[in-house]
This record gives sequence, structure tokens and C-alpha cells, in this order.
Amino acid sequence: MFFLLPVGVDYRARRYPVVTLTLMGICTAIYILTLGFRLGAGPGVTEWVVQNFWLIPAESHWWAYLTSLFVHEGFFHLAGNMVYLFLFGSCVEDVIGRPRFVAFYLLCGFVSELTHIGIVAGHFASEIPLGGASGAISGCIGAFLFLFLKTKIEFKWVFFFFFRLWNGEFFLPAWLVISFWFLRDLAGMLLTIASGERGEGVAFGAHVGGTLFGLALISIERVFKRPLPIEEDGEVEEEEKVLQPIRAARAPIRVHLKSAPAMAIEAPSIYLFIQEAQTGPFSATQIHEMFLQGAIPAQAFYWQEGMGEWRSAEELRAPGTA
Repeated sequence: MFFLLPVGVDYRARRYPVVTLTLMGICTAIYILTLGFRLGAGPGVTEWVVQNFWLIPAESHWWAYLTSLFVHEGFFHLAGNMVYLFLFGSCVEDVIGRPRFVAFYLLCGFVSELTHIGIVAGHFASEIPLGGASGAISGCIGAFLFLFLKTKIEFKWVFFFFFRLWNGEFFLPAWLVISFWFLRDLAGMLLTIASGERGEGVAFGAHVGGTLFGLALISIERVFKRPLPIEEDGEVEEEEKVLQPIRAARAPIRVHLKSAPAMAIEAPSIYLFIQEAQTGPFSATQIHEMFLQGAIPAQAFYWQEGMGEWRSAEELRAPGTA
């Protein structure tokens, strides 16, 4: 028996993913409540939940488009979605900010549902229930691909055979992994369309629609709003000890320093965001030397503990430094 699961990304978050954890809590609470009622009251509860909270295009009320994003069929359905939501949702939330992430997540979920309805037989007359957070999470994965193209995803593997256990880990480029996931879902969607299936099983169309919409929405956010990283105006981060929903931070840029004694007494505390990749921490002396060597472009951002948002790295450039 072989298991393979993504467990980390090489991005260092600056704050706790409050919205992501809240979404995970809501999904988990709803699953536990429905499971408890099902065990206590019988299968009739399951039918009532599906009729009222899952999205049945031919029958559902408007609120089902929202509630269906938080229901799950079983434990493994829930657990798998929560792993992906934490890994990718927390990173996207950290970059675009909490209020925007709420809107982003719900919009991706809504568009993913419409995509699924658009490809299944019967469309809005379909009576096949749709539920789960995977469409909205696919939107987060699409946004992650745009924001963190150069990062890597960490995987854990476990192989069990005749009471013996082997395990290990490895990293793969994010663009390669997410491209594979997307092409797999796209192939599944095309097969669903070609076969005229009613839409049972995995909602491949919801995955494809969510991924593409998340990718498009975050690109529009970047082009028309303001340069990344985007933060809430005036937000004060009080709990900001650096959080790592990842195992390993990206290695810092290697710079030859001329002033070694000064570097020895300076505590590195400055993080840089350059060309869609986060590096650091660096000391003030290192930053000065990097400017002298032209290693910090004009579009770079910086952040230190205690700051509410990322700011232009040009503020750190010493007067007279070209």
C-alpha cells in the first residue's frame, strides 16, 4: 500500500492564517455534527442534509450555493480537502489579506459550481448533489501557482508491505505539480463531457473552473490593484511572530560582505520579496551591500517583524546608492 501527500511549501508566512483556519473549522464542525446526527437518528438525517445543504441544481434554494462549499461526504473527502486548504489557502491569505481572501474563496467556490453545472448532462436540471470545498480550494491552488511559481512543494510518501514500513520525503517545483493536477482534472472533465455522464463521482469541472478562475482573479488583482504583496490598509498585526506553514524557508541570496565585524553584531531581521520569491532574513549591512551590487530591483518589497504590511525596498536604499 502506497500513500503520497503534500505536507509543505517553501514559503514563510508572516502571520497566522485566521480565515483559512476558520474555514477549516466550519467544514470540520459541520461534518462532525452531521455524522453525530446520522449515527443517532439514522440515514434520514443524511437525506435531509443533502436536500437542504448540498447543491442540487434542479431543486436547491439559493443558499445551497454557499452551504455546499462546507459539506463533505466522508472523512477522507474532508481530510484531503483540509490538507490542501491549509497548505495553499494560508499562503494566498497571507499575500492578499484576510478580507480579500474571504471574498476570493467564496467567488472561486461559486464559479466552480457554475462550471460543474455547465458541463454535466442536464445542467440546471441535474438532480445530482454537489458538495465539498474542492472547487474553492482549486481557486486557491490557481492563485498559488500565479503568486509562487518558483516555490517548491514538499511531499511525504509511505509504503506499507507485509508489516514493513518505508517512508521518505522529496520536493517538486510548484509549477510542475499544479500543472499535473490541472491536466488530470481537465482530462477528467473532457471525458465527462464526451461520455455525457450525469455528474456522479469527482466533480472535475468544478476543479478546472475553480483553478482557472482563481488564476485569473489573482492576476487581475495584481494588475489593477497594487503590486504584490497586497495587504489590508491600516491592519495592525499584533501576533506576528513569523508563522511557517512550511518546513523550509527559501535560502537567502548569497552576498559577499566587506564589513564582517558589523555583520556579526547585527541581528538579521529584514525579509525581501523579489520576483515572486521571498528571501531572508538579512541584516541592514547585508541589505546595503545588496543595493551596491544591484541585487535588489526597484520592484522589490521588504518586511520586518512589527510591520503591518510589506513596503517598497527602495526605503532601505542609502542616499547616493544607484
